[in-house]
Amino acid sequence: MRVVWAAAAFVAVVQVALAVDRYITYGYGADLGLYTQTIASAFDGFSNQVEHGNHFLVHFSPVYYLIAPLLALFRSPLTLEIVQIVACALTAPAIYLIARPRMEPSLAVLVALVTLLYPPLFGMALSEFHENAFAPAATAWLLWAVDERRWGLAAAFAALALCIKEDQAIILAVLGGGFLIYSLRRHDRAGAIFGGSVAVASLAVLALYFDVIQPHAGGRYFVADMYLAHDADLPHGLAMVTQRLTFALEVFVPLLFLPFWSRWLWLAVPGFVEVLASRWPVTYTMGTHYGAVWMPYVLAAFAMGVGAIAAGDAARARLLVKICVGICVLNLIVASPTHWAHYYRLRTARDAALDRIIAQVPANSVAASFDEAYTHMALDPNARIGMYVTPEYFVYDEAYRGATWQADIVPRLAAVVCTGYFVPAASEDGVTLYKRVKGVPDEVYVHARRFPAQCAPFSR
Repeated sequence: MRVVWAAAAFVAVVQVALAVDRYITYGYGADLGLYTQTIASAFDGFSNQVEHGNHFLVHFSPVYYLIAPLLALFRSPLTLEIVQIVACALTAPAIYLIARPRMEPSLAVLVALVTLLYPPLFGMALSEFHENAFAPAATAWLLWAVDERRWGLAAAFAALALCIKEDQAIILAVLGGGFLIYSLRRHDRAGAIFGGSVAVASLAVLALYFDVIQPHAGGRYFVADMYLAHDADLPHGLAMVTQRLTFALEVFVPLLFLPFWSRWLWLAVPGFVEVLASRWPVTYTMGTHYGAVWMPYVLAAFAMGVGAIAAGDAARARLLVKICVGICVLNLIVASPTHWAHYYRLRTARDAALDRIIAQVPANSVAASFDEAYTHMALDPNARIGMYVTPEYFVYDEAYRGATWQADIVPRLAAVVCTGYFVPAASEDGVTLYKRVKGVPDEVYVHARRFPAQCAPFSR
């Protein structure tokens, strides 16, 4: 077991180093920023400037209250990324404990190593922070506790899972009900009580969120859009099928399809339905947080499948798991959901200039910029993205190239700079802090896109 904890710690340290690099080179986008604002205001509005209100409008995630003290202590958005990495790493020891009674200790260690190197989990650990990062470990430990019939621990892990996001309540309602029926058929009173209790608790959470909390937060539950009618820019026809087939290959090829050797794979069905029924391809894209709803069940089924093979031929099981390790490593090198070339690089003078310019933004001012800079300002409750609301300060980087930035935000900024409503307050290496010096009439923005203003640096 100590070997597994050591391996998990080593992988986590490597991932933290990568997260630090991505953070100091402005590689994290708006999601890290909005969750930083949300958690930083956990006891004062629980809100952010991207979702335009209380986060309960969007998701049921009371788990964020557990992280708030850490963010208050360390005062850096990077804190959330480190928490996410540690949470993902904690999945491996649970999978090891599921595997251990069914195979030799050394083989169970290899199963845990596959868990740590499994590309969907590795990629999620390094993605932008989301509450789903807690689901793989919470679920894996829940499965272990149920497998060991340690009902008190199982109840604690189920409660933790129900605090992560509302979709966990849907999944646990289905699985809890299924476990209730399974236990009744086996005349397992304790199992039936636990399964029924989880199902009832899950339904209670859903009722609490959708009937009480979400309506009072004010607004429509936008997540339903994932399952409604097609938008013009979403995949249609054959693309809908091929994308889901490649998703299935990305799930099972690194595991050599060994989860199919266990009935535990049925536990992943609700999670697979959630992501594959969505009309948004991002839900079945590797390296995103959406995989947390199926990942722990697939990994547990992998452990059980290896155990089933090892019962008849331990040498064959060991060879298959070693091949899985190799495939996972190869996947991470050549087709990684971590997107090495895009997100990781050496720090430049521009990054340092952004740091210094952002440091000059007055505390608690209404300051705005592009996504990645917003994330670095997100401990300020008034920081925001773009020019959709006229800010007091704006951090402009002439080297930044984003489609929305160029099409929508830069023309609005140019309009107020070129007409004297904003003036430079500081500038360094192409990064400029603009300060609003007078109120901006609405008509200035009306013509911003049709008649782009021309003045330095916007005339380039």
